[in-house]
Formats: sequence, C-alpha cells, structure tokens
Amino acid sequence: MTPPIQNTDVREFVVNQRNGVKGLVDSMKPTTLPSPYIQPPQERLTSDKILSSPSPVPVIDVSNWNDPHVASEICHAAAKLGLFQIVNHGIAPAELKALVAAARGFFELPAEERRRYWRGSSVSETAWLTTSFNPYKESVLEWRDFLKFEFLPQRHGFDATWPSVCTEQVTDHFKRMKPIANNILTILMNNLNSTIDETSKQILMGTTRMNFNYYPECPDPSLAIGTGRHSDINTLTLLLQEDGVLSSLYARATEDGEQWIHVPPIPGAIVVNIGDVLQIMSNDRYRSVEHCVLVNKSCSRVSIPVFCGPVNNSVIEPLPEVLENNEMARYRKVVYSDYLKGFFERPHDGKTTIESIKL
Repeated sequence: MTPPIQNTDVREFVVNQRNGVKGLVDSMKPTTLPSPYIQPPQERLTSDKILSSPSPVPVIDVSNWNDPHVASEICHAAAKLGLFQIVNHGIAPAELKALVAAARGFFELPAEERRRYWRGSSVSETAWLTTSFNPYKESVLEWRDFLKFEFLPQRHGFDATWPSVCTEQVTDHFKRMKPIANNILTILMNNLNSTIDETSKQILMGTTRMNFNYYPECPDPSLAIGTGRHSDINTLTLLLQEDGVLSSLYARATEDGEQWIHVPPIPGAIVVNIGDVLQIMSNDRYRSVEHCVLVNKSCSRVSIPVFCGPVNNSVIEPLPEVLENNEMARYRKVVYSDYLKGFFERPHDGKTTIESIKL
C-alpha cells in the first residue's frame, strides 16, 4: 500500500523538483488522489451537467475548401458553438498516429531527460515543459503535464535543441497545420466582409505554438480535472485527440448555460475551436468556446493542440467591417501582450479574461 503523501511533499516533488504529475504517478503510484489535486465541488464536471449523446459537435468534410457549403458549415459552427471537427483535411492518418507516438515517446523518456526541458531552465529557448497550468499561482493543481513548442521558421536552428524523439514529427505537423488554419481563417474573415492582408495575418496567425498535453491515469477522476474550465485566448486552436480515449474533452453547450457536451475523438479528425481573439474581432458573431478536460482511471491520454494567435504587440479590437452599420463595439481595444498577461496571471477560470475587456 502506498504510504500517505503529505501535501507539501506532493507540491515540492511535482513542481519544485520538476517531476510533474507523470513523475508522481511513476514513482509513488498513488491509490488515492493527493489533496493538492482535489478540486472544489463547483469545479468538478459531474454527470448531471453533461448532455446525453449523440454529440452535437458538427463534423465537417473539408475535402473541397472552395465548396460554399463547407464555408457555410464552418461559419455556422463558429457562431453557434465555437467548435467543430474537420475530416478529409489532407493529413494522412499515419502521420497523425506518428505524432501521437512522438508525444508519448517524450513522456516515456527517463525523468532526468524530461527535466532538462523544465520551464525556467530548459535547454531550449523554444520548447519547455511544465505541469498543471499555473502551478505557482494555483491553490489546486490540474492533473496534466505539457511540453510547449514555439514554431519560428524564420529563425535558423529554432528546433535544434528540441527532444530528438519528436523534433521531426512536431516540425512536420506545424507545417501541415498552417495551410489548414489559413483556409479556416480565410472563410471566417470573408464571412465578416474582411480579407486577410499582411497586417491582419500578423494578428490572426502571427504566432504558432503547439502543446503535447499528457494526462496520466488518475486514482480518482471524479475529484480531479485534467484541464480546468477556460476559453482559448488566441485566434484558432486545431486539436488532435488521441484515438480511443472517450469522456475526456467537454465544451460548454451555451454561453450562459450549465450544460456541457462531449467532444468525442474521431479517428483522423481535427477539433477546431474558436479563440477569444476571433470573438472580439467579430464583435460576438463568433463564439470562443469554454472547455475542460477530464481524466481517466485506467489509462493515460495525450492531446496535441496547435495554437494560432497574434504577435504580442498586436492591438485586438472589433473589426471596422463589423461596425459599419453603426454597431457599437462590445470590447475595448487591448494590446495582446496585456491580454496574455491577464490570462496567465490566474488559474483557469472560465472566460474571465474576455469578460474583463467587455464594454
């Protein structure tokens, strides 16, 4: 039987000693959930809050990006739910499986090798590992470790210090996702009577980042959370879910309701969610979706989001095109670096960040 683990020991081991929750599970094999991970009741996603299947998340065939029906489906989903899945996007299933295997490969490295990438002392300027979301600010930790990559193709050797177990797969995935993101954003902007020029491109997708999210098996998933309630603060997120692990990703069904919907993993599909930047720029025509991740008792899980977002000095505000008919702006303008700071200074807490700039 596992000896009881003191709260301070858990935080010290996981955060300060840079072992992450993966290290906790591997070395201590807890049979009960350590108290730093026990979420307050209001943050637990209980079955009474989950809408029964089938999932209402649209699955859109994008084999022909020029099909007006595809554009209509994307815009409708972006407005109504802020979330949809795309299939027939041109990325081979084998390539997606290789990326998932590379993510698992990193988290299967020895602890001392993973630790070399810990945030604050990473051997790489463009890749770093941490645990939870904001472990030094959170009173309760999330049951997740993640490795973040920043894609900087204009900088020679930006990926030279990435873990060799996944460098090629990550770089290739960034390159494959960029045109897909561009196609989706072009459709969404056209629907707002706007176009993408060099200036707006820096706002919409001037930065590209990727996470390897790792959720270890959890001794009591009903008390824990993998990723807490939040909306993505960027423009657009394109997420690869690992096949076969159900009951993981959930999205709030309506902006002000308490019901949540399951976003099931579909082999080969990419989950697309609208971020805060598009909700602001569209003056609420598009909806950034609040979502969270649950964990599993019997198996671990990886997910791989690609985040497209503004460069830090971008000014984010409703587009002139959506305010043409004397419509009132619903958000004050904000420099994106300030918006980021507001988001990362607190634990995950729904859509507090976008609500803070509402007029």
